[in-house]
Amino acid sequence: MKTKFTSTLALAGVPLLISPLAYAQEDDDAHHEIDNIIVTATPLSRTVEQLAQPTTVLHGDERAMKQSTSIGETISQEPGVSSTYFGPVSSRPVIRGQFGERVRVLSNGLDSLDASALSEDHQVTVEGLLADRIEIIRGPATLLYGSGAAGGLVNVVDTRFIETPLDKPFSAGIALGADTAVGNRDAAVRSHFGFDSVAFNVDYFTRSTDNIEIPGYAESQVLRDLEEAEGGEEEEGEEEAFGVVENSDSETSGGAVGMSIVGDAGFIGISVSGFDSEYGVPGHHHHEEEEPGPVPPIEAEEEAVRIDLEQTRVDLKGEYEVDGSFLNTIKFRAAVNDYERVELEGEEVGTFFSSDGTDGRLEFEHARFGRWEGAVGVQYKRVDFDAIGDEAFVPSSDTTQTSVFVFEEFALNDDWVFQGSARYEQQSIDGSDLAVEYSDGAVGLSIGAIWRPIDALRVSGNLSLTERHPNATELYADGPHVAAQRYERGSVTLGNGILDKEMSTNLDVTLHGDMGRWEWTVTGFVNSVEDYVLLRPTTDEIDGFQVYDFDQADVDFIGAEAELLFEILDSSNSHLHLSAFTDFVRAEEDATGDNLPRIPPMRFGLGLHGNWNQFDASVDVTFADEQDDVAPNELPTEEYTLLNASVSYALADTDLYLFLRGTNLLDEEIRQHTSPLKDLVPLPGRSLHAGLRFEF
Repeated sequence: MKTKFTSTLALAGVPLLISPLAYAQEDDDAHHEIDNIIVTATPLSRTVEQLAQPTTVLHGDERAMKQSTSIGETISQEPGVSSTYFGPVSSRPVIRGQFGERVRVLSNGLDSLDASALSEDHQVTVEGLLADRIEIIRGPATLLYGSGAAGGLVNVVDTRFIETPLDKPFSAGIALGADTAVGNRDAAVRSHFGFDSVAFNVDYFTRSTDNIEIPGYAESQVLRDLEEAEGGEEEEGEEEAFGVVENSDSETSGGAVGMSIVGDAGFIGISVSGFDSEYGVPGHHHHEEEEPGPVPPIEAEEEAVRIDLEQTRVDLKGEYEVDGSFLNTIKFRAAVNDYERVELEGEEVGTFFSSDGTDGRLEFEHARFGRWEGAVGVQYKRVDFDAIGDEAFVPSSDTTQTSVFVFEEFALNDDWVFQGSARYEQQSIDGSDLAVEYSDGAVGLSIGAIWRPIDALRVSGNLSLTERHPNATELYADGPHVAAQRYERGSVTLGNGILDKEMSTNLDVTLHGDMGRWEWTVTGFVNSVEDYVLLRPTTDEIDGFQVYDFDQADVDFIGAEAELLFEILDSSNSHLHLSAFTDFVRAEEDATGDNLPRIPPMRFGLGLHGNWNQFDASVDVTFADEQDDVAPNELPTEEYTLLNASVSYALADTDLYLFLRGTNLLDEEIRQHTSPLKDLVPLPGRSLHAGLRFEF
């Protein structure tokens, strides 16, 4: 029997909540079959096995078991993936050591249209609690979704668009969950109802977290030793944070209403959604200015930084099957949003950010011609960004991208399949406050192949040559980036003019074997990037912040991801398997040999998972190596061991599911090297999580 290869057995050491609304209880056989779910982030309907580029899909119970309070933490233990951990809710994905503007987060195939890529303290407005599946493409995905996906992409797919007729007039689900280390409490409800060809969706979620509990000091031992060596002394009455990370609590809620019209030839749907969040930014405070005067100044008080953000979004999606001589299917997606984010310093408004965005995509899948299948398309994206306040380190700007792309597949025979794609993207950045405006085109080309020498072995490779545009931050930044505790200056600000486009040459090779009780996957990659944009520290200081300047250098990324599964027991009512994984990436500059900053350490994991009738249990452990291959002026990060265990029970006659899970059971101090706050905020300590779901 073919077995499902579980993507990564080790779960993040952060509070997890099963998302019962996305959980799909499966029978014992189906639970372990290879994932045949369609990857919607590609122009053609293809599964993971049918794509040359490394891709992971989390869905069903696997996705639910890894659900966390942010997208970044939910997928942070997948092969080749880490996170920018900035507290429980503010965490973006890091893919193969690349982050920020190089990793695009999508909602149903369109950009999140928030400002989360601008800074790590900006929360992603794509919610995973109601997700049906999460698609992860590792490596350059610019050919699919433009310059913002130079490092990879994450596509969160929900059920807000009803694409097929409903099985019954009304269905709904409720989810409840709580944990100890973060004080996470959340609830979600989703319903589908309708008649004939008209169907409606209504969903809502709410989540709150307390200040996170940690096993020791908030500051790392490395940082405390450095401060002591430099002669740093605590101010009178000041104590180091221990046991709790202050100002890390949050309140988040959101929901959507939508309608779809479904017919034999396709569907069209509209969804209106809202997202509201208020949360603290841990790890630093603002110091109020001392008032000058004839008397000695009173010591300035520290003000906690809070974020209040809102987003309203309208999505439109449709698909129509033409089934003609030259054209099979037309697909279109569009989104318009209104995003506002206010940074609060105590009771005062510090900085105001707004982002009005539009993203639209139109794809034409042509009819099969002999052994050829493919699609062509166009995409348009515009983001009008404004920042007002003393700490608006990026000026207001309007960024427009217009792209055309093509994806083709040629099936030579049953053993060989070739895939190729090309994309041209025109980008412009303008604004009244910009000294020099940007306008240029970027080209991307890719060719891949899938070879099956025998039924039990699959070999795939993908070579891509892609250009990446510089973004507004890299060009025009000029101000204090308080969340990262630095002063940033772009190339135009420095008088160096427009940065060159990055040119990436990336090669992925994957071997997948499925031989009896054994199943394994090994992927190796090399990514050589010319004119890679770097943020370099300088010896200058402005307004109490160290100055960082944007610069360029040729860099190389090299790494691998591997997974293994061994079936120990497989019967009609029980199953037991052992699994393992490892991943690593190294990145350095060609000219100097210096390491790039915030590159994740090597990891290795083991897990044991079994089920018997309605009972399911697992235990897994991840070992992360010390990261001492650091960039200049970057502190190393200590190794850690992460131990998790879980047990769940599904009632046979009703759609009720119960679970209990423990994370970071060794209560270790765990720090993400990819987080800019790694030396100030560790991951939560030992935690117990409980939840249920009920569907009717």
